[in-house]
Amino acid sequence: MKIGKTPSALREYGIKLSRLGQEEILEKLGIKRYKKTIVDMTNAELLKEFGKSAKSLNKSLFIKNVIWQAYEVLKTGVQPFEIGNIRSVWYYVKDTMDRVGANKKGDASLIISNMLVLMVKAGLFKYKDFGFDDDNKGNRWFGKKHPNLIFFSEKTSFTDLLQEVNRDFDMTTIASGGQSSYLSVEYFVDELRERQVDLSQEFIVFSLVDFDPSGDLIATNFIENLMDNGIKNIRIFPGKFYKLFKRKDIFIPENMTEAQRKKTYLLPLKIRKSGLAAKWASRTGGFNGNKDFHYGIENSAMPKPQIMQIFMTELAKIITIDFEAIAKYREMKPLKERMIGFAIKKLQIGS
Repeated sequence: MKIGKTPSALREYGIKLSRLGQEEILEKLGIKRYKKTIVDMTNAELLKEFGKSAKSLNKSLFIKNVIWQAYEVLKTGVQPFEIGNIRSVWYYVKDTMDRVGANKKGDASLIISNMLVLMVKAGLFKYKDFGFDDDNKGNRWFGKKHPNLIFFSEKTSFTDLLQEVNRDFDMTTIASGGQSSYLSVEYFVDELRERQVDLSQEFIVFSLVDFDPSGDLIATNFIENLMDNGIKNIRIFPGKFYKLFKRKDIFIPENMTEAQRKKTYLLPLKIRKSGLAAKWASRTGGFNGNKDFHYGIENSAMPKPQIMQIFMTELAKIITIDFEAIAKYREMKPLKERMIGFAIKKLQIGS
């Protein structure tokens, strides 16, 4: 069966497979158990088992089988290769794929990422079973009082704002650095479990993404990843054009000044022709509220103080904000920093 390459298509097919037993899933994916280490097979053996033709390798099929074999070896307590982040799988298969001429076209590292997504969604294993490093671990901060309130940003350039939100309101914040990886969200939700956060309670997500099709897709995929990992009860915020947003977007035209709404950019022709832009405009109204799918607005058009003010206005509808305590903390922080600096200086003079 031909599998769609988009995150949504992979997710849907993986979830569909997850309803089957393990052996059925393996059969559907064309995965077999090989006694010989796959990456050590001769070119003739590789093409016989995974060839699209006598001269061409089916890279997806090859990679799925390598991943499954590595997983089964890992279960015996033996590390099949040096495991770091997901890219370590690429280093494991690269020489073999070079040898058989499979790296001349296409992005093999993207195929690896996609096949891992598919196999995880199908329930064959979790990323944590491999012990992959999470490159995004340093871009999330957990709240103790309100761990179920999440402020999500697609850009790591907002980490200072996210840390401020985490500190002032004792809620959870996370920056994805673009499209959130399935691995990162899996680890994120696992950390919530380890902190004994009740995942069955209602979660509320505030999102800070560009007002364009890509930003919408990034926020949507983040929510879907949360749900796939056990956070099912997410508050729905009705929108003017679409009634099922499981998030509260901060950077939207109604929150912008007239000057900010004019800071548009022309969406790439490929996006406009794909139907993705039209779908986004239908969901959101587009930059002008008339479902125009030609232009988007990057959230760099809005200064951070304005973003924070809009966020606090929305947050105040959900929890009671102790502005006095926040103000006192902010006053104390510079004093504490000065005292630490003074103490360090005294120690240096004394030495």
